[in-house]
Amino acid sequence: MSPTLIHINLSSENDLKRKKRPQQTKASNAIGIIASVIILLMASFYIYATLKAHKTKQLKSNYKNIETKFAEAQKLQKLYDKLNVKYNALKECKVRSLNLSEKWIELAKLTPNDIYITKISITPDDNNADSQNMTINARATGAVGESVVLLFLDKLKKCAAYTNTFNDITLSAVYSDNDEKVFSIILKKNNKK
Repeated sequence: MSPTLIHINLSSENDLKRKKRPQQTKASNAIGIIASVIILLMASFYIYATLKAHKTKQLKSNYKNIETKFAEAQKLQKLYDKLNVKYNALKECKVRSLNLSEKWIELAKLTPNDIYITKISITPDDNNADSQNMTINARATGAVGESVVLLFLDKLKKCAAYTNTFNDITLSAVYSDNDEKVFSIILKKNNKK
């Protein structure tokens, strides 16, 4: 075997090659670092964009839920308003009917046995009207008809349930029909103050 000889070139050309290698290494290291930074930036941007897309999707879902609940709330509010109007109307009707029922009970107590009421009318039927009239049409039986009618009128004028509500209570018409006296009493109410 022959011994291998190591060739060592000490020429200036070799020195130049050795000097270029570290510069090339530095350049490739710099390119590697720049590529790594770019990859990290791209990965960060991808993660950021993914998170934003997920957050946007979640916000859209929440908005849709809120929009649905808002529409339901509006429907419920409309229903509540309708029911409230009906409730107030029924409440007012109940109050009016209670007021009238008290007056009807009082009227029944005041009516003498010889008188029977044929018709009661209220015009206009709006309780909030500026003025309102209640007309009581009745008949008195027997020979003492006129005195019973005047007694009934006097009782109405003295009854607080009627004098507190009606400003004027007058006997409107009295005429005879066979052995009965037919008459009307008009009770006037003025709401203007």
